Amino acid sequence: MNFFTQIVHFAGVPLLGKMGSRISLPQLGLRPFPLRCIQLCLLLFSALLCPIQADDFQSGLDAYHEAKYAEATAAFDRSLKSSENAATHHNLALSLYQQGQSAAAVWQLERASRLAPLNKTYIFKLGALRQMLGLYNTPTDWWQSAANMLTKNTWIWIACISFWIVIAALALPRVGGFQRPILLKLSSGIATVCLLLALTALTIQITQQSSGIVISNEAVDLHHAPASAAPTAGVARPGERAYIIDQHNDFLKVETEAEITGWIQMEAFRKL
Repeated sequence: MNFFTQIVHFAGVPLLGKMGSRISLPQLGLRPFPLRCIQLCLLLFSALLCPIQADDFQSGLDAYHEAKYAEATAAFDRSLKSSENAATHHNLALSLYQQGQSAAAVWQLERASRLAPLNKTYIFKLGALRQMLGLYNTPTDWWQSAANMLTKNTWIWIACISFWIVIAALALPRVGGFQRPILLKLSSGIATVCLLLALTALTIQITQQSSGIVISNEAVDLHHAPASAAPTAGVARPGERAYIIDQHNDFLKVETEAEITGWIQMEAFRKL
């Protein structure tokens, strides 16, 4: 098995069934009622949910190693419905690739790369698969690369935390009737910088990242109007990135990375 078709064997899912035999309640740091009840409920919920996801992920691994790629696809898909993670998207992409569904595999690798933007394996395989399909990455500026170093959700968390730190730093001295100490001023300054960086990164991601992928295994016609009988404006290639401009019934108006604008049927396009 070459590097490209090598799957990931760990999805970050804790097998609580095995952990339970090694971890006792005192080791978990459980406190007296009511905190103990809350922690026990959370532990019980995790114990019920995580083994289901782990079993689906393991079933996908077993099926993939046995070259039962359709079964692997179904298992990884079930695992994603329980909890989304980059490793499962990666493995699902390779299962689809083995079945000749290269465009759908590109979508899965694109999604994996967004969830784990610093994972070089996902980025390399995505680039290799796009190259197989005749798609080439356009050079990106440093500020685009910097914005994509973290996921959108991570930037949102940074923005929210920084915002409330700034609010607290401004409100506490007024409420308490004291002057702001140096540490509070420093925290406020750092939080302000982080807030501005997070908002800038989010703006770049929203405006620069593609909206979705052409998942058809054949080139798809782009029309001048939202109708199959409308004149053709060009074609969208399998696995090609595109930005959504408008929507009408079962058609999306998109601009592809080749800078061709037209209407495409929704069934041939999948949002990221």
